[in-house]
Amino acid sequence: MENKKSFFTITVKAVVLNDKNEVLLLKRPKDEPYGADSWDLPGGNLEAEENIQEGLEREIKEETGIEIQVENVLLIRDFEKKYNREIDFNGNKIKVNGKGVRCIAYYKSGEVKLSKEHQEYEWSSLEKALEKFGNSDFEKDKIEALKKAQEYLKNKNAKDGWKRTAADFENYKKRQRENLKETVAYSNINLISEILPVMDNFHSSTEHIPENEKNSPWVVGIMHIQKQLEKIMKDNGVEEIRIKIGDEFNPEIMEAVENKEKKEESKNKVGKILTKGYKINSRVIRAARVIVE
Repeated sequence: MENKKSFFTITVKAVVLNDKNEVLLLKRPKDEPYGADSWDLPGGNLEAEENIQEGLEREIKEETGIEIQVENVLLIRDFEKKYNREIDFNGNKIKVNGKGVRCIAYYKSGEVKLSKEHQEYEWSSLEKALEKFGNSDFEKDKIEALKKAQEYLKNKNAKDGWKRTAADFENYKKRQRENLKETVAYSNINLISEILPVMDNFHSSTEHIPENEKNSPWVVGIMHIQKQLEKIMKDNGVEEIRIKIGDEFNPEIMEAVENKEKKEESKNKVGKILTKGYKINSRVIRAARVIVE
């Protein structure tokens, strides 16, 4: 029994969109045997061992000179047998069936420069592009691809909108948490202001503990209480204003105490830190008291 093999070709074409969501349309030559003087989508036949994306990118580069980024497949189509082509294969005449893959892609770079395969091009909205096609068999898959592209963009925009909404809601919750945290912190400012002198006294005392007594039980206990106070402050959003000797005097976060013993001209630098300053977020609740030299 004779073993007959069937052959087919695959055409890959794309709805190529620019950043305005306009589609690239190409017009076929007037002497074209099939689809003459009709609008078409860019693309062509796959070559042997070529995948769909590679073939589509190559064909559009050859036809228009532009680079594209393939995003998704819109439809796959089997063409009617009446459009089978007859080719010569090893001396035999065989019928070749056509199959089509239509994709959506985006313009990346390059200037449109048509090859001899087309006589004209234009960028058109999807709505206007649909008006350029009739009801011939040649045009049916183009119309279907354009409609699928419209549907794809609608779904994509809805998904992107949902993502933006979800992101906005997460940002809203984050802002609300921060606002609540600030509200709680600021509502405790009066209490915190009364605790700060107590912390000052702890720091003054613990900074002058003799080395030979630092491991004494009473010192360890005092240090533990100091750390508890510091943790309470931190948990309520209170931060120490970090300054050091030699820093430029900043009246927004510092309070200058006159150094009466200093007679030469001041360099406006921090010479000594008398008491630490504190803030909640960017709000200063007590400026650092410093001697300026």
